[in-house]
Amino acid sequence: MPPLVSVRRGNPKEASTTPALAPSLRRTPPFLRRLFAVGLFVGLTALLSGCAAYARGNTDREGSGIQEQKTGEVEQFRRDGLIDPRVDGPPPPTDAELLAAIDLPDPMSLDDAIRMATEQNRDYKARREALFLSALDLGVTRRDFLRPVFDGSIGWEFTDGSSLQYSDVTSLSVGGSYRLFTGGTVRLNSGLSVDNAGDGAGKDQFTAGSSSISLTQPLLQGAGHDIAFEGLTQAERSLLYDARNFELFRQDFVIGIIDDYYALLSQKQQLVNTRQNIDRQTFAFDQAKALFRLGRGDSLSVFRAEQSLLQAQNQVLNDDQAYSVAFDRFKIQLGLPTAADFDIEDSFPELIELAIDLEGAVAAALNNRLDLRTDRDQVEDRRRRVTIAKNDLLPSFDLNATYSTSTDAETSLIGLDFHEEGVASIGVALEIPFDRKSQRANLRSAEISLLQSERNLNQREDEVILEVRSSLGTLRQRRSQIEIGKREITSFELSWEKASLEFESGLATNRDVTEAADELTDAKNQQLDRIVDHEIARLTLLRQLGLLFVDPSGMVSE
Repeated sequence: MPPLVSVRRGNPKEASTTPALAPSLRRTPPFLRRLFAVGLFVGLTALLSGCAAYARGNTDREGSGIQEQKTGEVEQFRRDGLIDPRVDGPPPPTDAELLAAIDLPDPMSLDDAIRMATEQNRDYKARREALFLSALDLGVTRRDFLRPVFDGSIGWEFTDGSSLQYSDVTSLSVGGSYRLFTGGTVRLNSGLSVDNAGDGAGKDQFTAGSSSISLTQPLLQGAGHDIAFEGLTQAERSLLYDARNFELFRQDFVIGIIDDYYALLSQKQQLVNTRQNIDRQTFAFDQAKALFRLGRGDSLSVFRAEQSLLQAQNQVLNDDQAYSVAFDRFKIQLGLPTAADFDIEDSFPELIELAIDLEGAVAAALNNRLDLRTDRDQVEDRRRRVTIAKNDLLPSFDLNATYSTSTDAETSLIGLDFHEEGVASIGVALEIPFDRKSQRANLRSAEISLLQSERNLNQREDEVILEVRSSLGTLRQRRSQIEIGKREITSFELSWEKASLEFESGLATNRDVTEAADELTDAKNQQLDRIVDHEIARLTLLRQLGLLFVDPSGMVSE
């Protein structure tokens, strides 16, 4: 059949090489062909839209089903699992078994609180366990470097089939390696195999054994004790750093417990002072009313006295709530549940003066501080890394020596006989260092790290000197403020008594009495805070000097 061609309108001589339409479509009028194309496009669009709509609907149904499932679980809990204290009564006490197992002193002294926190605090336990795990890791590292490491395996394999002869092979291998102080490694291997073939009854049994010992000794790169044992050296020093950090953590932890204990005790005493202020404000209010009835006072004084009394009562409510929340936080700090019921002893710290001059304090801190010692040791670590990086620039040049022997195949273990003459080999392998770009980059990085660590050490020493100067000044400031506070309390007591007497005689207003009472209460409360701040500043200075000691039970000694 001759190929169909389409002729362009307007130039019947020019024929296109594009295949012509089928005869039936070619005879169709043009507008019908356009109508067919439009219908085809609309049909395809509707089909694709229907598929997209079906997929969207299917996804929506799946998502809605999963959402309803989880929403139902939430609704079921809220329907069946809630506890309503208005209906169900108080819930059972939590942590009852823990409280029963703890000998809870009541009242609790500061020593009791420190001992309790050391035993029960969760963060303290986690830090102690982390140090223990680091010690276990060091034990494994010591084993790898200082003692022979043995390994072994045993295996059994059998084959059988219609086209294969039955056989089973039992193999045993034992080996061990030991790291030499020169950086070399000695390796010992022994193996034994028993092969049963044929009917599996042991009639065709063949036994063979082998043994070898090898030595690999670096002569350039990796040679020497310091280079080869760097992993052990760094592991030892890292555990030392962890032990120092744990000791510093213990000191900070104990200071934090002491601070929390005295802060709680201060809040407790301030609450007592505020309640005493209510008594003074009540007396002033009753006094103002009595004078008003006698005609010696005015209603404004009564109003002011009542306002001061209401403010004092509101302050008691605020202080009581703050004390309750602080007490619960302190229980959590001790590692106790908030259901624990105890009181704390009313014993404030004694004022202990530290006779330390600035020059001696700075010299002690620079020598005693564990964190500074760690910083200095880490500078040494960086120096060793520079040495190791220089060693990595050397080519690898190793001495390899091996001696091995084996047995002939025998029918039993008893007949095994190792050859008197084994096979010995010795040789050297030299690396041709074509590319040392990464090693040179590592060396430069190690040198920069060393310079940075030296600068950081200098900065830390300056910061320690600043800390000691600041803490020593703060301690002296707290001491002076306590002496000033004593005189303030005495002065405010006299002011309140004077204002009360003058108000009775009509020489002063009720405002003078209420203000004097408030000032006396504030002075007493501030003095409590100063005493606590002085003790914490003293302990902090001892810690900064490296002269604060904490025993395993948490007790502080100086």
